[in-house]
Amino acid sequence: MWAFYSISMGLVLASVAVMTKRYVAPRISLLSVAITCAAWLTSLSVISLVPIDVYSTVSERPVPALDMLWTISYWSTQVLTWALIPIMQNYVVSGAFSVLKRLGDALHRLWLFYLVIITLCIIGGIVALLTHRLQLSTVPALVVTLSNAYGLFVIIALLGYGLVEVPRTLWRRSFPESRLKWHYHRVGRSAEKLADASTELEKVLAIALATTQQIPRSDAHLRPLSDAVVKYLELYSPVHFTVLGRPRVNIDLLDESDLDYASDEAGLARLRARCKAAIAHFVGCRGEYVINARRAMHLQAVCKSRSLGVYTPPSGSASWAATGGWYYTCNIRPWVLCLQALLAVATSATIIWAEATIGSGRSPDLSPFSLAIHTRVARREFLEQLIVAAPLAYMCACTYFSLFKLGNFGFYHMVPGATWSRSLLLSGSLLARFAAPLCYNFLHVIRMNEYLKDGQQMVFIAKMGSAFQDVPILGQSFNTWFPLLLVVYVLLLTFNLWEQCASKFFISEAVRFDVERADDEHSSKGQRLVLAEQDALLRGGAVGDGIDLFGVSGSEGRDPSAAASAGSDRQQVAVQMAMTEKRGRWSPHAAHAAPQIASAGRNKDDVARPASEARIDDLFGDLGGRRAFTPAGTGPGNGEQRLLPPGQTSSSSFSWKLR
Repeated sequence: MWAFYSISMGLVLASVAVMTKRYVAPRISLLSVAITCAAWLTSLSVISLVPIDVYSTVSERPVPALDMLWTISYWSTQVLTWALIPIMQNYVVSGAFSVLKRLGDALHRLWLFYLVIITLCIIGGIVALLTHRLQLSTVPALVVTLSNAYGLFVIIALLGYGLVEVPRTLWRRSFPESRLKWHYHRVGRSAEKLADASTELEKVLAIALATTQQIPRSDAHLRPLSDAVVKYLELYSPVHFTVLGRPRVNIDLLDESDLDYASDEAGLARLRARCKAAIAHFVGCRGEYVINARRAMHLQAVCKSRSLGVYTPPSGSASWAATGGWYYTCNIRPWVLCLQALLAVATSATIIWAEATIGSGRSPDLSPFSLAIHTRVARREFLEQLIVAAPLAYMCACTYFSLFKLGNFGFYHMVPGATWSRSLLLSGSLLARFAAPLCYNFLHVIRMNEYLKDGQQMVFIAKMGSAFQDVPILGQSFNTWFPLLLVVYVLLLTFNLWEQCASKFFISEAVRFDVERADDEHSSKGQRLVLAEQDALLRGGAVGDGIDLFGVSGSEGRDPSAAASAGSDRQQVAVQMAMTEKRGRWSPHAAHAAPQIASAGRNKDDVARPASEARIDDLFGDLGGRRAFTPAGTGPGNGEQRLLPPGQTSSSSFSWKLR
């Protein structure tokens, strides 16, 4: 028991550490990270506890410590998802200027939320009591049962999407050429989102400056608060707030309500909250754009090596290990992904079949997982627990894959290396909320209740009591027959009919998953942007410098990891150019980029402007603005770059000087 628990929990801890390193943005408070990690850890710990509980029940070898472990796991997820994380979520987005006021603001928002929930529960309970369908003593159990019924409903939606999309994603990744088109699409779409986010950030900075100018220095109450807003922007804004000190602010860009923040402390608190939201959104959109551009350039290198038959690694190393690793990436890895996709298809189909046949019970038992677990074959304890853990881990992976895909929705944004506190906390809350319903659904998949003898009971079921019984109001055997909807849902997703049905039922686009449509206007725009990023790398910049939004492309706008990764990205582009020349295949992009490879890494002002910059200027017209470029030393500000909104002239626009 302890061998399996130690190994599985070690893997869970490693997974939490990898997710933390992958998603957490720089300068996130340690408390937010700690609470998120605790939610992830307790949610994933069910992969360790369920197999032990199943084995101890089937083998009739009770484990005394299991009762305590389930108590910690279940109730910690409930406390996190319904109390601690909601309070922390509202605390981190609050713009109040003291800890107590931010906490009070968070509790005030939650008070309204819980008041609505409690009111609806009371009304439903009164109706059920008056109709004699419920007894007063069973009301607490009903509340928990309805909560888990809601969890089961959402689990079916998330699990169904993951069961279809995980194999489909693996299959698509096995074709680098078609995948490259999809990443061009993602680059173009993320560039549009980044342009919108930069507009909001630019506006917020202007509002903060205008608000500060409205408050006299003699105001002993409001002036320190406005200075606190300025200090926050100086610390956290990707663009230095002091850049706005020289030019004249264009008041025409501001709404009338944007100048009302200086009236009182509550107004300044709302401005600070808006600054937080604008910075978080911009950092997330910029991180998403950089990741998509870097992946597109990587796929370009893979496709070029496959088409030319030259397997020089992007690092430029001539060692056999580097060359062999790159050959594996280009030629062998696609076949490995194909095999993984086929294995995932088989596993998903088996889970769907097991879900659809829950109602058959043991007469006959049609679940392959149940037959594998309950077959009376002598096995070692570790192997038996591994057989239980494997399908459960796959179901968790599919469900949590769908949860992280929710990061494309409007209410939170999961971006590697650029996810801020609110989105991190919400992801932890969602994982914790659906851990217990997922376990209960899995126990139905393996038919545990059908094989228990008289007096036998799993610790999980005994501990939760009536929380997972059938829902009285929704009807008997709800947990048994409701998963049949998974089959219909999966068929709609498989044949790409879900989007059509969702649109007919007026389901908002804010709660739909992404559908890959690579052949649209975003793809051509993304291809031009990737060329711009390669030009920027060859001029000594970093990924993200090709989209010069209000001068953020310099050192002010880079994330901390950009400088470290710029050298490897630049080397990858240089190797691609060299491969093209080696095969004697000329391209306009290689023609102007090759002479600059030797000068990569120097100051951008020392490198001639590449011929493709005209394409970049055309591209910025597509993004809703146009860039006016003044060569270094020939114009005001010595290398000043401006992003001009449509219809604006240089005299009425913001100006951002690169430091």
